[in-house]
Amino acid sequence: MAIIAVLLLVNIAAYYFYGQIDLTQDRRYTITPATRNMLQHLDNRVEVQVFLTGDELPAAFQSLAQSTEDLLRNFRDISNNKVDYHFTDPLGKDTSALATLAQFRMTGIPVTINAGKKGTTQKMIFPWALVTTIDATGKATAYPVFLQETNTQNVSRTLLNKSVILLEYNLANAIHQISKKEKPAVAYLTGNEEEFGYSIWSAFNTLGRYYNIDTYNLQQAPVIPVRYKTVIINRPMKAFTDEDKFKLDQYVMNGGSLYMNINAVSGSLDSFRSAPRFNAMPVELQLNDLLFHYGVRVNPNLIEDAVDFAGIPLAAPGSQGAPEIRPWVYFPVLKAGSEHPIVKNMGGILSRFVSSIDTNTNDAAIRKTILLASSRYSKIEAAPLPVILESAIEDVRPATFTKRNVPAAVLLEGPFRSFYAGHVPQSVQRFADSLHLQVVPRVKSPGKIIIAGDGDLMVNEVSAKEGPLELGIYRYSDYKFDNKSFLLNSIEYLTDPDNLLEARTRNIDNRILDPKRVEQERSTWQFVNIGIPIALILVLGAVFFFIRKKKYA
Repeated sequence: MAIIAVLLLVNIAAYYFYGQIDLTQDRRYTITPATRNMLQHLDNRVEVQVFLTGDELPAAFQSLAQSTEDLLRNFRDISNNKVDYHFTDPLGKDTSALATLAQFRMTGIPVTINAGKKGTTQKMIFPWALVTTIDATGKATAYPVFLQETNTQNVSRTLLNKSVILLEYNLANAIHQISKKEKPAVAYLTGNEEEFGYSIWSAFNTLGRYYNIDTYNLQQAPVIPVRYKTVIINRPMKAFTDEDKFKLDQYVMNGGSLYMNINAVSGSLDSFRSAPRFNAMPVELQLNDLLFHYGVRVNPNLIEDAVDFAGIPLAAPGSQGAPEIRPWVYFPVLKAGSEHPIVKNMGGILSRFVSSIDTNTNDAAIRKTILLASSRYSKIEAAPLPVILESAIEDVRPATFTKRNVPAAVLLEGPFRSFYAGHVPQSVQRFADSLHLQVVPRVKSPGKIIIAGDGDLMVNEVSAKEGPLELGIYRYSDYKFDNKSFLLNSIEYLTDPDNLLEARTRNIDNRILDPKRVEQERSTWQFVNIGIPIALILVLGAVFFFIRKKKYA
């Protein structure tokens, strides 16, 4: 009876008190300090409803569901039970689950289930979670989280591994977003012919979920208010005056961050509407001196990539058939150029007529991190240069592309010095005097600037039937590029001091069994894992029976 009572108490304690020791080499069960700090300082309770459950769940999804439950159990313990969770089967008895999924546009994925003798059947799987909190005023805020990293029914081991890697960040970020007392303010700069309209609808719609985003005309304002945590400069086409650059410089000196997508060379697919070729010309924005002072230079050239690129539809000359998707080296698919949290574990980023970026050593205190780069088979052509549509018909020869991993986006961090600290032009001095402004010579705390050599990174496609498409969708490809994730991660890193992006830096080793050894040693290991435990139980049972018989006979 005493043994039964002890076992009962142990099970009750295990139900209410959960603990674990992470002995894995890759620390896959260890919560990052930033996430832990956020969970320990929650003001309101958070409820997480997970829809990835149900009968006949495929093994890959079962593993993802188990990883989700393990993580949420950790969240609950770290937050002192302020985070709670439960699993709901959308196809079960709770009919309200499907209504919730529809309300937040959480669509299911059809997967094929092996039904044994009956063959195969189709079933809808919902790899979603809904994070909800209610503030002190009774207002409820909900945030849907897609647990699977890519929206596909073909779940590979690599995809599942990536989903598990980013699980902590995705769920922690959702809790963080709905727990904010107010959204940070972000400004989208206008006044220098920046991109505007349906082409940035997806970017505005996406950023609007997390930030109070305003348009701000640089020409009509004496200064950029410091209430804006980050200012976005996206594909300007009009040159910046000395007064414009002074406003940008002093905004950074006063604690602001810049996110800049710059076109150093003109060009787009629309340029082929009137002729089968055009000349890509340098775009003079008068920003070179300011950017070079900070530590970079956006070069007036185009990166061409022989391996990672998007295609364009093109029919062979004289052909009457339908156009085929041909390789277009001017649309490189950029990859992470470093292990930085902004780009770690990220897929390809679609670029269009992108320019290379050089870094300098003007100020050794400024840290330069390459965020995006081309493949190892690249080349650079200086503008002006002819861009010929029919060149897409020619076979690409990677051997002639001798440049490797050309930088296309760079992060600058550190104690920036003002471009105007040593010398102030007369026009800028008159401008500052008229507004009684004093030049701030240096930032008070380390600043951040992200510069990309492509003005189209946050531009979405616009369909004649569907209107603006989601950022990252390319009309001539089935692959969804990670442009949206790059934009969100960049603005979050520039704006949010909590640094939850740290959770994106984790690595989880994909330990795949050697198929040859599996085939050769299958019987041996089956006996070790199944036969030996059964044999041990039988031996121990026999010993126990022998001792008991000898004692009471």
